[in-house]
Amino acid sequence: MTTTTAHEGKRRKAPTIFDVAERAGVSHQTVSRVINGDPTVREQFRDQVAAAVAELGYRPRAAARALAGGRSRALGLVSTGDALYGPSSTAIGFERAARTAGYHVLLSTLPEDPVPADLSGALASLLAQDVAAVVLVAADNRVLDALASLTVPVSVPVVVANAVQRDAERTGAAPNVAAVAIDQAAGATLAMEHLFAAGHRRIVHIAGPSVSQESEVRRATYERIMTDRGLEPIVLEGDWTPASGFRAAQSIDVHTVDAVFAGNDQMALGVLHAFAEEGLRVPDDIAVIGFDDIPEAAHFTPPLTSVRQDFMAMGERVLASVRRLVEGQSHDDRLIAPELVVRRSA
Repeated sequence: MTTTTAHEGKRRKAPTIFDVAERAGVSHQTVSRVINGDPTVREQFRDQVAAAVAELGYRPRAAARALAGGRSRALGLVSTGDALYGPSSTAIGFERAARTAGYHVLLSTLPEDPVPADLSGALASLLAQDVAAVVLVAADNRVLDALASLTVPVSVPVVVANAVQRDAERTGAAPNVAAVAIDQAAGATLAMEHLFAAGHRRIVHIAGPSVSQESEVRRATYERIMTDRGLEPIVLEGDWTPASGFRAAQSIDVHTVDAVFAGNDQMALGVLHAFAEEGLRVPDDIAVIGFDDIPEAAHFTPPLTSVRQDFMAMGERVLASVRRLVEGQSHDDRLIAPELVVRRSA
């Protein structure tokens, strides 16, 4: 018969905040500050605490834990905290779907230019609050690189929303990672085929920032379609803002271009502004098409033709993926289909 020693019994007890502090070599007050997302904690200490939390499997008593089955009803949401329409709409859609399903969502935001330590700290804070899974809303190469570079193991499923590049090397640090995305290539194809059907051939693309996966796919799809048709791709750089669309449009020679495919609706708004100042008529002189179909697109002058992404459906699909992974089931990796909304600008 095997006898359980007092030491072994003690070792099986759930770890406390003091155990985490001892393992990390910091005070329990510092552990508490890290867990609660205090941004003033030094990066070195955040990493140490994050590693200790993961190694010990530390979980504080959570009011969110369901009585039936003892499963947490809390879900973590990590975002970059910016005001871009796509990510913010996805986060809202996910939170609404989660709340309807009886979960509550704990939010952690990353700085504008995140590094692995920022993501480690966000994950440590959420894991310490006993979340059943983490959703990462950021189709940003920097965030995915940070996820792949984590030195802290992630013990719960992670679902990356809006990610379109699913290379294992980008998400290899987490053992249970899935991606949910809208088909960006299909959306760009819808835009280009619509312009071609209207007789346009000299099409300029205003691309979003290179750190965005969605921007990369839309740009690559445009270039491939133009090349396949024997046409020269012309790409101008933007940064998602109307101001960048305005500047790009000012550099266009309208005598050699008959259509603009803007990487998002905000940049398309800047394009319409620039053309209006130059006295150009849209679409008679030059056509404009956008991407996202933001609510204001129908009220641009003229109303904007745009590729619609259903971000509420995205949020629901993200929650469905979370629930499947938590239950140990396989992830549904089908892409969500976009649609083209035709208005007067093209």
